[in-house]
Amino acid sequence: MTQTGKLQLGPNRWYGWQMLPGYLGEGYLPYFSPILIQRVNPQKTGKRILRLDFWNVFYLNGLKGFGMDIQILKHTEGYLVADLLYPGDTNDRCAIISHIEFGWLEQHCPTLWRRYPPETMSGLAQTCANEYLNAVYGVKEGEQGHRD
Repeated sequence: MTQTGKLQLGPNRWYGWQMLPGYLGEGYLPYFSPILIQRVNPQKTGKRILRLDFWNVFYLNGLKGFGMDIQILKHTEGYLVADLLYPGDTNDRCAIISHIEFGWLEQHCPTLWRRYPPETMSGLAQTCANEYLNAVYGVKEGEQGHRD
């Protein structure tokens, strides 16, 4: 969190990603995945646009790196809501990027939670969601991606 009291997105940190509409159903089911942000670049347009580069671990076809512009609509201490800006596309999707914690993972990623219970991890991975995800996905401190 920054001095402004708003969620700070930073490299080598995990966040919760909720996208609406998702990929399944009739488009109204949300999609949830932990994401590992690699880079955040404000676009200096005066329109609250950020360029995000991140790994999406639950993408439909498996782990995938994304680079996209987002326009912040709401920004609070624990989350931000943004329009996803696809070049030349009229896709009307938005995302909620949030602080990630064990409760979020347990609720939105039950298969991951059951496969890798935190109590089976070592050290900080038992008590810190960021370290837990680093351990599960083989990310070492300071790395800019996965070894999956």
